Amino acid sequence: MARLIVTSLIGLVLWTSCKPSQPTFKKISFSPTQNGFGVVVQNLGVDTGPGAQLYYKGTNNSPILVWPYIGTWGDPIIYSNDIALLLADKPDEAGRLGHGALICIQGTGPALEISADVLKTACDQNLIDFRKALRICSPASLNQDHDGTIIVYYGGNSPNNPEFRKLKARIMWRDVFEIMQSVRRSGKTHKITNTDVVYLEQDYGL
Repeated sequence: MARLIVTSLIGLVLWTSCKPSQPTFKKISFSPTQNGFGVVVQNLGVDTGPGAQLYYKGTNNSPILVWPYIGTWGDPIIYSNDIALLLADKPDEAGRLGHGALICIQGTGPALEISADVLKTACDQNLIDFRKALRICSPASLNQDHDGTIIVYYGGNSPNNPEFRKLKARIMWRDVFEIMQSVRRSGKTHKITNTDVVYLEQDYGL
């Protein structure tokens, strides 16, 4: 349902952006998705297209921005109570998008970047060198089985290491909760380029 709402909103912005009378940087109002979360779709201009932002409202009077770039990955946002798990865009230091990240957010945040933590689980499950995978792999897909298992695929372009091309982690929400506790305990604070949004991420020394 959340994927359908986000896709529909982005489609609406695409349609309106083709009309010459429409201004750029026009936002569509907060649209609830699930469990207090919702999205705001912003028309970023003709050359850039639409972008979606994730907000948390809960019992607050006004929605609070928790992640500014949902991206166009097409993967679902997965929820558990007031926690959202999604594959989103994370800009680099220059503000360039196109870098996928596995983001976990509880309520108003701060968000937790858990790509490397779940990759470590994938390496443990598949008996693969984590340090090597960390230099090569990035999250490529997120989904959930009917039994509640969360499946995260990682991709890595390494001709000499074909096992990294489609590495998979299978985790449950209890695993996500443990990772969240670890990141909150030892993660470093970062700020998303050109925004006021902060997130925590563990440093694995690479």
